[in-house]
Amino acid sequence: MDLSVTHDVDPSGRDRLTAQGSIDLASREQFLEAGRKALRDGATTLAIDLSGVTFMDSTGIGSLVELTRDAEDGGAGIVLVAPSDRIVRLLEITGLSDTWPVEA
Repeated sequence: MDLSVTHDVDPSGRDRLTAQGSIDLASREQFLEAGRKALRDGATTLAIDLSGVTFMDSTGIGSLVELTRDAEDGGAGIVLVAPSDRIVRLLEITGLSDTWPVEA
């Protein structure tokens, strides 16, 4: 499945990326570019809605880490919103579950 990423503002005023589909080697650059654009446009907190992500591999996890470093370099933060149980488990297995705040 392809990846669709949209950028908007959530009800609390935070910049939000909403990803749907797979975050993997084929979609890594698309995901990173959308996140980096939001950060360049001035996002101070980037909420990444993962509720529509059906698959994420190690490349997808790496892209989250890379985007987090970019955010931190610019003084911004990342929050993960509604990751599926499968993604939460992947974060636990990789030892990254405490890296990001997670919202239901």
